[in-house]
Amino acid sequence: MLKIGSVIDNKYKILSEVGHGGMSTVYLAINERANKTWAVKEVRKDGTFDFEAVKQGLVVETDMLKKFNHPHLPSIIDVIDTADSFLIVMDYIEGRSLKSVLDNGGAQDPDQVIEWGKQICDVLGYLHSRTPSIIYRDMKPANLMLKPDGNVMLIDFGTAREFKNRAMVEDTTCLGTRGYAAPEQFGGMGETTPRTDIYCTGATLYHLLTGHSPAEPPYEIKPLSYWDPAYAGTGLEKIIIKCCQQDPDQRYQSCGELMYALENVHLEDDIAKKSRNRKWWAFLSSIIVCIVAIIGMFITNALKSGAEEETYDYYVAEMKDSADNDFDDIEDYCQKAIDIAPDRPEAYEELVERIGKDSEITGEEKRAIEHCLAAKDDSGTELLSYLQESDQESYDYLCYDLGLLYYFMSDEDNASYDNIEKAAKYFGRVTESKYLKESELQLANSISKIGTYTAKLAAQDNSFKREEIDYDYAMLWQDYMSIISGDVVEKVEKPRYAVVLCKQVALQLAMKDNREGFVKAKIKLEDGHELTLSDIKIEIEKIKTQIEKIDSDDDESLDKSKSNAMAAIDNAIRQIDTALDKEGGK
Repeated sequence: MLKIGSVIDNKYKILSEVGHGGMSTVYLAINERANKTWAVKEVRKDGTFDFEAVKQGLVVETDMLKKFNHPHLPSIIDVIDTADSFLIVMDYIEGRSLKSVLDNGGAQDPDQVIEWGKQICDVLGYLHSRTPSIIYRDMKPANLMLKPDGNVMLIDFGTAREFKNRAMVEDTTCLGTRGYAAPEQFGGMGETTPRTDIYCTGATLYHLLTGHSPAEPPYEIKPLSYWDPAYAGTGLEKIIIKCCQQDPDQRYQSCGELMYALENVHLEDDIAKKSRNRKWWAFLSSIIVCIVAIIGMFITNALKSGAEEETYDYYVAEMKDSADNDFDDIEDYCQKAIDIAPDRPEAYEELVERIGKDSEITGEEKRAIEHCLAAKDDSGTELLSYLQESDQESYDYLCYDLGLLYYFMSDEDNASYDNIEKAAKYFGRVTESKYLKESELQLANSISKIGTYTAKLAAQDNSFKREEIDYDYAMLWQDYMSIISGDVVEKVEKPRYAVVLCKQVALQLAMKDNREGFVKAKIKLEDGHELTLSDIKIEIEKIKTQIEKIDSDDDESLDKSKSNAMAAIDNAIRQIDTALDKEGGK
């Protein structure tokens, strides 16, 4: 076990044990230099199980989680293989599991459970939309953490829990947990699909609503009204029944369908349906009397203005008029506009503009851009490709702006490799554009190469075998110098983007592996001498000067971003000064 107070990997100080079970123990740790707390999961190698098999499973799971970027999923930032154990450093999630909530409080308020259910649908829908789809297969209250703000986090993707004793009541096998698992997860009864997670979600909501665990004998999921007659005939009871059908074809077919049902749960109540039927017949009687007049009015209005609310311009206008905190509406209007006219740029441009208008990217904004960019038509063709076919210039500038936006996002969270890779993807589409300015092409080419290089390093099982990548430190130095040459604000137009760009380049130049690699590469500078650590420091100081000159125009958010960037750069310069002292000032 890790000792309280010990420091691992020269970065993470162990503060306390927060939980244990199976083959693993979880600790609270702090990176004192960054003043940020993390959770460290230790899987020891001295158990009775085949640790190599365990390790292989852990590597697969952690690599998968590193690529995720969702507000209801934890981020993994480090994996450390020591002599005694395998350590995973991830977000520390304050709160308690929903299993603990059930153990202490029994059945939960149905409105609260519906809200949790919608959050579960959101995160599972995100996993199902990956390529290839990720089927979670082990949804249950124990795998959901309730944070102090009332939101839930999905915390466990199997890992060492797959190897627990099968005799336990809630044993997590490689296929799921008995009681919560769908029939097709056991006995070769079929392939697991997104509908498998629908079943598991229904079983989880059942437990939360009734307080009775389906993982206990007789492993049955009864109608909610069996436990509480107040649920009889309610939409919520019908939703759970449909989720937990034995035949996958009889369940909701996607998390989107289940989300819609939860959002409109009371429409399926028996009382509400009877009321709607009575109102329908009354309405039908009156509509017959007025139908001729309505048809006449419809024809007149159609000839005059058409169905205005269904037009592309209407939805773009609604995007512009929506409040900044109504990003669900903004995403919805954007999707509708794109569906109507995928060959027009205005909806994409407005979405990118709204997301990049301040110095903070929210989880809703990240989901919106991902969903809209991934939209496809019935044939599976990416809708964005229609814009490229009809308006190459608008497409090129949109890709350039998307590259900047994703690079800006890389400064927002721990999923920076994924965002830098996406920035490289969109910049890579315009490296030969005939519409971009020379300075913009230069920036797109440099970040495209750097992002591709960074993604390849991150994909090599953390071994970082640079010699296997056709890109050396001399090329990397040249591309970083290209990015910060000239007026950075002119290249990116938005001052906050320029701050992030300068900060990221400065920190990359100061990174120990990079600066040592630059010096060892014996890069020749313009005056003929070889690059030294002092030269690297000079370039970083120049970058800091560029940031200082950026006019914030009384923008408090931009001022804060500038201050944070300069503080980070000052810290990087101090690290180089320390290295210079060790090397005698060279």
